[in-house]
Amino acid sequence: VLDWAGSRRGEADRRRATKRRSATKGAARMSEMPSCPYCGATHPVVLAGDVCPMCGTPLTPEHTVRIRPTTILWIDDDRLLLSVCADPFERYGYRILPASDGPTGIDLARQERPDLILLDVVMFGMDGLEVCQRLRAEPVLADTPIVLLTVLDDAGVRDRGRDLGATAVWSKPFGPEQLLEKVSKLLGPKSHSASL
Repeated sequence: VLDWAGSRRGEADRRRATKRRSATKGAARMSEMPSCPYCGATHPVVLAGDVCPMCGTPLTPEHTVRIRPTTILWIDDDRLLLSVCADPFERYGYRILPASDGPTGIDLARQERPDLILLDVVMFGMDGLEVCQRLRAEPVLADTPIVLLTVLDDAGVRDRGRDLGATAVWSKPFGPEQLLEKVSKLLGPKSHSASL
């Protein structure tokens, strides 16, 4: 005989087990995404007659491969920009981790070890140059590409960013598609997925 507390505990255990099963099924579905045989871009769904929007190669369902999505940490205090740009990236198979300030971004970078960090230079509190310096001081992030994004048309900021270890410095403003194209070129043809 279970008392009221025992039956609630059992119910909570059942809910947790159901969540674990659902998460496992979801992870299995996410790991099977069609991938372009030419450029490596992943696509959530491939229908008859589809072509890769990145390179134009015809796609078929047999291009399904096991993938790990390329993770991009995007540190920017402009939440609107983050939300507008995240959608196109996610449609192409990238995983976007948004951070609205430097300290949060540094913590996420340590935890997630992203494949790329996009970093706004002009932010409240800790600016992008200081964040870049701190990220480069982390041994596990020493080789992670960091791209500084800036509205400042100042050669000094660009030089300082490169001195601190930034891989590139790109000018704002930009459209989501422009940024997606630059990121794809920077990371290479297999940037949308990595074989497990």
